[in-house]
Amino acid sequence: MKQDEQVAMIKRLLALRETRRDEKMLDDVVHIPVSKYTDEKLLDRERASVFTRYPLIAGHVSMLAEPGSYIASDWDEFPYFVVRGDDGRVRAFYNQCRHRGTRLITERSGNLRNLVCPFHGWIYGLDGTLKGITRSHDFPGVDKSDYGLVELPATEAGGFVWVARDPDTSLDIPAFLGTFYDDLINFDVASLVQYKKTKVVKRANWKLLIKTYLEGYHVPHLHRTTLSRAFKKGVIAYDKDGAHIRLSAARTNIEETAMKPEGEWRILDYASVYYTLFPNTFFILHPDYVSINTFWPLSADETVWTHEMLYRAEDFPGSAGQSALQKRFTFTNDTVFDQEDFAIAVDVQRTLRHGGSDHHVLGLAEGLLAMFQDNIDQRLDGTPDVNTGGRA
Repeated sequence: MKQDEQVAMIKRLLALRETRRDEKMLDDVVHIPVSKYTDEKLLDRERASVFTRYPLIAGHVSMLAEPGSYIASDWDEFPYFVVRGDDGRVRAFYNQCRHRGTRLITERSGNLRNLVCPFHGWIYGLDGTLKGITRSHDFPGVDKSDYGLVELPATEAGGFVWVARDPDTSLDIPAFLGTFYDDLINFDVASLVQYKKTKVVKRANWKLLIKTYLEGYHVPHLHRTTLSRAFKKGVIAYDKDGAHIRLSAARTNIEETAMKPEGEWRILDYASVYYTLFPNTFFILHPDYVSINTFWPLSADETVWTHEMLYRAEDFPGSAGQSALQKRFTFTNDTVFDQEDFAIAVDVQRTLRHGGSDHHVLGLAEGLLAMFQDNIDQRLDGTPDVNTGGRA
């Protein structure tokens, strides 16, 4: 957000705080069928649509800072890696040797000069070209130029590295994110660096996990000894752009804005800003660090969750800074996300296949959950929106 947009958002939150209500969402009670979280055939359709036709976030650009640096997929159903070439360009490839299909990259990140197959020693350049075949005399008539790595669409934009499963996808990230792309630029996400990234399998549907973030109704109860103190009497304002949602949650100290001129208002001093970046990333801006959460479905009731925490190096200098970062990571990742938000989602998932209600009922403060569900449902089996950056 630009400064004037931050001021406008703070004013929206202050007005909502006066009424003690979140911003009006759908203005209706919504029923969500439990089958949205249990139906394997539905998940197959989601894989074939929203996880195939749209850009996906591979990670933060700081992980590809120099030639030869790479990051690999966290989702076995989409085995790719992204590497920065000697020419400075970011490229993505299927993580598969063209000889007999061996994985070339086995670590999640690192740096290399060439890609060497661990099975038979075939060698590839950082641009994917096949540079050498071991005992090439055993492959008469095989032209190396025909056996380079299979390339996938990839780009860097807004501080993130983006990939696509469909080779025909055109990655136009500014068009895909719309007005929220400007937010990534204005918050200077590209200048952050990674502190730590974790990868965990949770026994819950990927949508159920994301939806724990999309309302503040649960905060005084589920987070009564943790987040509720920072968001006491908190309210939520939101905006939509295409399939993406931005919500701003007022912190307890927001009324301190009265002691400063508007020109000094900075939204992250008084609110946390959350984004669902369609389809499977939840991006959170806190006052002094950032969380990137991605969700990769393994089955209807099992999901790979990754959490990547980013920060500005100058804000956390020396050993004291690293100690402070560790405390923030432990609090956010282990306590709030894992032991509270996702523990409850796993508990909900455990009950869904065993009778009881066949639907969930969402109140007026939970309208963003229904909007997120609609974003998924509207794009099942169909073509992407105009200007999404997906395949037309």
